[in-house]
Formats: sequence, structure tokens, C-alpha cells
Amino acid sequence: MIVNNNIQSVTTLYGSAQAAHAYRSKAAGKAAQQDEVVISEAGQSFSDMLQKLRSGDEVRQEKVDAYTQAIENGTYHVDAKDIAAKMLGLMM
Repeated sequence: MIVNNNIQSVTTLYGSAQAAHAYRSKAAGKAAQQDEVVISEAGQSFSDMLQKLRSGDEVRQEKVDAYTQAIENGTYHVDAKDIAAKMLGLMM
């Protein structure tokens, strides 16, 4: 009977190759799984509103022109009491 260190080395390598193959198979199985994203109802609602705002072209050009002209002419004045009332209303 011939006992050689080479035979033992070959069996060791064969065993480690099988273990590596099993590890790669597990990793491939994990890669096949896909992640899933679930958006809450509030998030979906926010997304819908944002989409509507982005697609909307609701600029009332006549109002913009009127304010622009009033500012350029120096005739646009804001009542400080109105501003203060609105600011206090937001704080309360």
C-alpha cells in the first residue's frame, strides 16, 4: 500500500473546492432574491400631489403682471397689520 502526502493534499483540495462551490451556490441564491419597496399611504398621497404640482401650469399671468407693474411703479404697499395678523395666526 502506497501512502503519500500528495493523496492527502488532493483530498483536502477536493473537499475545500466542494465547500467553495456550496458557498457560491448559496450566494447565487441570495442574489436571485429581489428587494421590495413598500410606500405608505401618506407617502403615496404626497407623491401624487407633488406630481400634480409639477405638471400644473396654473400661473395666473394677469395677476403676476399686475403685481410686477405695481412693484415697478412703487404703488405696491402691504399693510403691516395684515402681515402681523397672518404671522400670529400661523404661530397659534
